[in-house]
Amino acid sequence: MQNTIMNQLKRRRWLALIWLAVAAPAQAVHLDIEIWGDGDSMQAGFCRTPGAVGCDLTQLVTSLNLPANSLPVDGASGKMIFLSDFRDFAGGANKTPNPGFQAVQNALESAELVRYRAVGHLEFWDAGSRSWNPAPPSVQIKLAGGIDPGEVITDFNQCGGQLFCFTPGAGAQNGATYFTGTGITGQPEMIVDAANVQGSLHTHLNFFLENRQGLLGGPVGAYLLEMQVLSNRRGQASEPFYVLLNAGLSSADYTDALLDRVDTLPPPPPAPVTPLAQAGADRLVRLNSQVVMDASASTDPQPGPNPLSFSWQQTQGPSVTLVGANSASPSFIAVQAGNYTYKLTAHDGAGSGFDEVTYTVPSLGDIDLDGDIDRIDVALILAAASKNPQADSNDIRDLDGNGAINSTDARLAQARCSLRLCNPTRR
Repeated sequence: MQNTIMNQLKRRRWLALIWLAVAAPAQAVHLDIEIWGDGDSMQAGFCRTPGAVGCDLTQLVTSLNLPANSLPVDGASGKMIFLSDFRDFAGGANKTPNPGFQAVQNALESAELVRYRAVGHLEFWDAGSRSWNPAPPSVQIKLAGGIDPGEVITDFNQCGGQLFCFTPGAGAQNGATYFTGTGITGQPEMIVDAANVQGSLHTHLNFFLENRQGLLGGPVGAYLLEMQVLSNRRGQASEPFYVLLNAGLSSADYTDALLDRVDTLPPPPPAPVTPLAQAGADRLVRLNSQVVMDASASTDPQPGPNPLSFSWQQTQGPSVTLVGANSASPSFIAVQAGNYTYKLTAHDGAGSGFDEVTYTVPSLGDIDLDGDIDRIDVALILAAASKNPQADSNDIRDLDGNGAINSTDARLAQARCSLRLCNPTRR
């Protein structure tokens, strides 16, 4: 059975070459998918080996009127687009062996098994709407000719010393992959071929345009499908790429379908999510008290790469020494009356958020903030003492800073009175 399968692989290579030779005069320009191994990853790309079969980039660019110095790459995603035509299969329309898969000498390991993986969904462009949409429900593209990975054994001990062999009864190879407008059906992964002893590979599978009942044919237009290549020797698949197939469009329309993809601008990058700096609410602060700032409410909606760090910078007010300027809770002594403004920067190693806070420090005893001290200020202190004598460390009504508002604070304000109205005039 193993010899039978290997002969089928060799026969498929020769048939592919015969098909290409027979159909060459009528073939549309196409690009084979060049593949190679790079460490633990598979790679797929445009013809990096000059002169390789199916790699005439110059003719391709000229035929499709691509912009100068450009290649068929999807503008929105950056994925490569490999070109083919459903009219270049010997025997008629709606089927093609292109694009093929090829690897030059030493691009792969000897007997390395290469497979494809179908992803995404089938897209369709027609000359009427001149736009890309999911393919109609009535149509599909069948990709046939691969080998079901489930039929392959790679256990050295089970294969009589060979690098791989096949399960009993394998070889019918009836499996196929179906690309539809809603996704992938059938076998999503199939083996393309095995590299020869020189580590090279060149083979062609068969694409068929058909309806859901399997009859050849479908709407005139361009069809776009997506796949990757993988290997049994490497852990990482290639980046996804597109295959663009022409189904009866004129060269001009096919070019328009391609340019609709090439000219599509990528979506704008998402707005950076920067840290949200929160410096706290503006406050009134008693003269000569210690002011402790607080950035603890700051958040990082998209954390990282580092934990939030903080820095504070004074932008207004009498100059003071800020203790812990690079912490979440620095402090200073409000030694003079005035407005102290600080800018907070919250940084996470990628972006920064900013906020400001202002601390207003009136003259000692100026409770109503009108710039002077009179009996109105004394009355405000006495009113607070009768209702809620407790005071925080920065309360401007607690003139002596002992944590309580009382008559002592009122007398201190009266002593600092700057107007005659502090004491009623006796009659």
